[in-house]
Amino acid sequence: MSAPPDDNLDHYALGFYALGKGVARADCPYAAGTRAEADWHAGYDAAARGDSEPAPEERPSAQSPM
Repeated sequence: MSAPPDDNLDHYALGFYALGKGVARADCPYAAGTRAEADWHAGYDAAARGDSEPAPEERPSAQSPM
């Protein structure tokens, strides 16, 4: 398989809510260099800053493909 399947998960939201669940940033469940990892970290960092969760179409990952 040349590309991973679309798992329909919202990686940004998973990262955003991970902080509140006590998950450390270093415990990101995605492989380094993947779009899922970047989205998860973006969500986690937004939560750490105290940002409110943006609508899916307003998230940084929705603006530019990796």
